[in-house]
Amino acid sequence: MLAAIVFLVLAATLMPQQAIGSSDYTVWWIPGQGVLFDYSAMEGLERSMYVRQQIANLLMFVPLGIAFRFAYPKYGSWAPAIAGLLFSLSIEVMQWVMAAGRVVDIDDVIVNSAGAALGALICVLASRLPQAGRRGQRRRTVPAHRRP
Repeated sequence: MLAAIVFLVLAATLMPQQAIGSSDYTVWWIPGQGVLFDYSAMEGLERSMYVRQQIANLLMFVPLGIAFRFAYPKYGSWAPAIAGLLFSLSIEVMQWVMAAGRVVDIDDVIVNSAGAALGALICVLASRLPQAGRRGQRRRTVPAHRRP
């Protein structure tokens, strides 16, 4: 499952928009640069697309965090977030090397890492649900006259 998710993420993020090597390098290494500097120049539809793109980046890495947590449970809760960070960073580096019309953006790394962390958090919370249910149940007390 983890391999399938990695493949889908790579296909979605590394599909060239232009011929490889034909584009100038567009790199945004200042967190929030797309929002802070270019957001005011964006028109309504562009703003909406930028927000949807960031939400998609977040949601795309949630299954990765979940699958990583199931595939490697011994590595703990932070491992999916760290794996998401390293995977996202490697995607951005590959986009930069390919120079195929994609913007290399640190915000993508941040949002993708948050998505992987959210996936890990979902796993942690889901694993605690049965325990919380048992704690919430009342203990049945057997009346003294019915005890063995």
